[in-house]
Amino acid sequence: MTSLDASVLDDPFTEALRGPQSHFARSRGRISTFERDVSVFYGHPREMTDQDYTDMAALTGMGRTASLRDRRAPLPTHGLHLVETFDLVQYDGSNVTPAHDPELVVLGLSDVPEMTALVELTKPGPFLPRTIEMGTYLGWRDTDGRLMAMAGQRLHLPGWTEISAVCTYPDARGRGLARRLVAAVAHVIVDEGDRPFLHTTADNPATRLYESMGFVLRSEVDLEIVRVTGE
Repeated sequence: MTSLDASVLDDPFTEALRGPQSHFARSRGRISTFERDVSVFYGHPREMTDQDYTDMAALTGMGRTASLRDRRAPLPTHGLHLVETFDLVQYDGSNVTPAHDPELVVLGLSDVPEMTALVELTKPGPFLPRTIEMGTYLGWRDTDGRLMAMAGQRLHLPGWTEISAVCTYPDARGRGLARRLVAAVAHVIVDEGDRPFLHTTADNPATRLYESMGFVLRSEVDLEIVRVTGE
């Protein structure tokens, strides 16, 4: 592949919200986030000021949570509460071999209830009612027509597209479905002229699968869930 600027991966949420997916964005000052029923992530400076935190709280709303990636500045002593921290890892999929898979189906709005149920069961990460609008989602159905596995696109950056929501129903694991779905979504991404990348948590066993497919670990940062308390 030709050379491509990978620096946009350093702050992917901001790059998506200020760039290719700005039509999903809500912004205030230097803070951006997706519409509430699309995605949970926020674009923000690493070194946040008091004004940035005020803007973030206003965008989030009382009692709600914000997902902050690689935040460096201390939280204010009042108004915000750190709920949970994840070890977020990012993989570059430039070396992954894409593969079209005719047995997979393109999922649409009518499939969202099944997709949501599968995500709630397997917990690959957040999937909201309009997350499907972020890109192409593929699924595998059994002979009874049940959705047993899926994967799709989430963040879009200049030259890059994220693979997300990789999940398989427990009874269908061990058949290589996740590998097929990831390769097929990568095929869609490459066919559209981008390169694939993905995020997961450091303790996810799926990292072994991704690395075996050619994904290369690029970064490891904190992803924090922060609640707006007003106190």
